[in-house]
Amino acid sequence: MSFLRFIKINSSNKSFLKFGILELILVVTGILIALQVNNYNEYLKDREEEKNILLAFHYETSNNLEILNRSIKEKRTIIKLNKEILDKVGPKATWDSTSNLDSLMYYITVSGWIYVPNDGVLNEIINSGKLSLIKDQNLKNEISSIPRLSNLILSEDNLYRDDLHQYFLPYFAKSFLLKNTTKYRTLHEYFESDLGKSKFLKNYKKILQDSEFENILTIQSIWIKFSVDMCENLKLNYKQIQKLIEIKYPDVDYSKLGENIKKGFWG
Repeated sequence: MSFLRFIKINSSNKSFLKFGILELILVVTGILIALQVNNYNEYLKDREEEKNILLAFHYETSNNLEILNRSIKEKRTIIKLNKEILDKVGPKATWDSTSNLDSLMYYITVSGWIYVPNDGVLNEIINSGKLSLIKDQNLKNEISSIPRLSNLILSEDNLYRDDLHQYFLPYFAKSFLLKNTTKYRTLHEYFESDLGKSKFLKNYKKILQDSEFENILTIQSIWIKFSVDMCENLKLNYKQIQKLIEIKYPDVDYSKLGENIKKGFWG
């Protein structure tokens, strides 16, 4: 207001008026430039943070792909062995396969594999609001879909594991000598699985001719096939995310990404 009164009072002096207008333009321009510089600095800061979280997530995704591939491999093995047993089950069945039935049953009885991902970076992106930093909408959509897919897999795997412990294993415990199965595979890193040979005798011919055994194997195979299908979809999702990140940052050496993350910089 003081400036406007100053202009009004001195409006008769044209040179004075021009000077006042020029000064006003300079002040406004300076403010706008300062705002632009500040906005640009914030933009650069956001882009740097976006790069940091996406590269960290790329590395986390690589770890999860390894976990996922192991889980898929185990589940596919169980489906294959499950079918091998099912092909022999029937009213007059006898075990005439070259495979040892005890060795196959160890895979069947410890078939409750659950995919448990590393999701620290993902949780940070989703829960801290950093998802808004990601400018690529396709990348943002792919990342947003991961919690739903992972939770669906975990939910299905937990339902199957409940059936395994509450119904399947009690049935197997009555029909098989589970101690004999433990020598065929080592699951533990620090302890051997082999518990030795059972002193009891069991005729497996009866269980091979039991329709309940056939139903259990059938249900088991269906559940695990569902899980494998969902795991394969999640695997495609992870790979698409990695592809989009690699397109966005083509100069990064992704083979050294884990090493560079630990050092605190990107190659």
